[in-house]
Amino acid sequence: MKNLKKTKKKGTTMKLNKLLTVFTVLMLAGLVLASVCFAQDEEAPAAPTKLTLMGMLKQGGWAMWPLGLCSFALVAFAVLNFRQISMKKMIPPDALSQIRAAASNRDLGTLWQVSSGTDSFFTKGLSAGLRKINPDDPPASKGHMEEAIAETVSREESQVSFWINFLSLISAVSPMIGLLGTVSGMIKAFQKIGQSGMGKPELLAANIGEALITTATGLIIAIPALFFFFLFRNMLNKVIVTSEEHYSLILDDITGTGVTHLFESPSAESAQEETEA
Repeated sequence: MKNLKKTKKKGTTMKLNKLLTVFTVLMLAGLVLASVCFAQDEEAPAAPTKLTLMGMLKQGGWAMWPLGLCSFALVAFAVLNFRQISMKKMIPPDALSQIRAAASNRDLGTLWQVSSGTDSFFTKGLSAGLRKINPDDPPASKGHMEEAIAETVSREESQVSFWINFLSLISAVSPMIGLLGTVSGMIKAFQKIGQSGMGKPELLAANIGEALITTATGLIIAIPALFFFFLFRNMLNKVIVTSEEHYSLILDDITGTGVTHLFESPSAESAQEETEA
């Protein structure tokens, strides 16, 4: 009996030892798996998604639509002004050479034919001045011609500047739209903070991204718009200054006034007197 009791006690002890061993192994395995999973979460974060153009448009929210229209308008007005503001187009070299030659010969018929037959910024102003000339007394009509040219040049400048000023409008409106999108994104971010607190900052990423993207897009549109505005304004001013120089020389040749006619060579004057005699 004593041996049987000892045998039962040994069997029970062995079973308990086996259970403790199995339980210990399972605990160790669980701890190892938990540590591995935790290490993977810390060391291998999720790969960031690549931000595409469409993704940026979606993240920017409603403000990206008016900003997109501003970008298309910027390209359209830049191309339009490049086509219409050109020294060769506004002051055609061929027409200018014919006009200068006719003015030096005081050939009013050729002057009118060339200026009225050429559609350009320069010839429109000259045609308006030629309408005020008095063929019997050209020097007396010089003031009226200058006034007519100045009025026409001012009117033509306003028509050309009409399209240039749209670039100034785009450069002013685009940052305002971007700023409005920024305010909208920040309002949404603060609303989420009020609802869920600061425990999950990833929920604010979309709204903060909307705020930053709209501001950057507005500035990206406004900076080249402002650059093109001043570029075309300077180009137009250069055309106007060059036109005024040519107008002054042409009117001096037509009316026989100006410094160039005070220093005519004596041989030319004697030859003209002999021809008249």
